[in-house]
Amino acid sequence: MQRPRFRVGRWCIAAAYALTAVLSHPGWAASLSAQDLQVLGNALAFVQPRPTGESLLAIVYDGRDSLSRQDAEAILTIIGKSLTASGAVFTPRLVDIDELAAATFSLVIVAMGANSEAVARAVSAHHALCVTADQAAVQQGVCTMAIRTTERVEITLNYRVAQAAGVGFGTAFRMMVREL
Repeated sequence: MQRPRFRVGRWCIAAAYALTAVLSHPGWAASLSAQDLQVLGNALAFVQPRPTGESLLAIVYDGRDSLSRQDAEAILTIIGKSLTASGAVFTPRLVDIDELAAATFSLVIVAMGANSEAVARAVSAHHALCVTADQAAVQQGVCTMAIRTTERVEITLNYRVAQAAGVGFGTAFRMMVREL
């Protein structure tokens, strides 16, 4: 009895490589890590006036950019049902950048690729704190605060943007961050 012979063609090898790449992909890493979001929670204790009660945390993404949406979803997954800080409870919701001006929120986290003048205008109009991983957006005055905790905790604060939004910070906090 003859055993069947299998021919391994180029397409089989290519399919095997593709399957290996898919199975070994570590998943989408959010622009803000769980540790970054923990730092944000601690920083909210220094916000003046101190946030109280329940309010909306808008996780802003650019609906025309699938990577921006993925980043926003990854941040939402890390936060879970709420972000609690100093007695305030922030309920996260994904908000397309085109809908941000009409939304009611007190805290904004901007996903990758969504920092823009529209965010800056909405944050200022709503007197909200804007947080991102994009340091350049803070330097350009689009967002209030950038957080990065790779090797050490780095917080960059654009004081002018904070003032325009009516958001203040305690002196102790301002001494610990890099202020622009």
